[in-house]
Amino acid sequence: MNKVIVTRLELINNNITPKPGSNISLTTDVSVKKFNVASFRYSNTTTTLYYHSVVVGEAHGPPGQAKAGWTMRMNITVVIITNRLTWTPNVRADMGSGWLTMSSYSRIPGRVKMLNIIKKHVVVKMNCTIAINISSRAIQEQKCKRKVNL
Repeated sequence: MNKVIVTRLELINNNITPKPGSNISLTTDVSVKKFNVASFRYSNTTTTLYYHSVVVGEAHGPPGQAKAGWTMRMNITVVIITNRLTWTPNVRADMGSGWLTMSSYSRIPGRVKMLNIIKKHVVVKMNCTIAINISSRAIQEQKCKRKVNL
């Protein structure tokens, strides 16, 4: 994940409280980068967004391919369901502090091909923790861990 931009955020009277019934939309710039001699063809991706262990949003990415040594970039829209977010304990205190910390889980199933000889099915799983600055509507900190299952 390279960058996240809040594209839609409706607040009550420009306050820190999201407008009831509205959703928050984020546009994420995501890269799939291959450093070695293998290419990676992946199918549809799913990312689930959590706030204090409660599912508050989801995003779906299109299939694609990262060729050996290349970087594939794409934009994915994430929709956060504010009704789920506002019913979560601590949301008012977190928004009042100006920070919103969320986590995400992405699952990317695909197939690795090396030198057109070796073909293997893999699943890339990524867990990220994201700290969003509410006033600037930008990510201030991001930590991700990935795991590849062969």
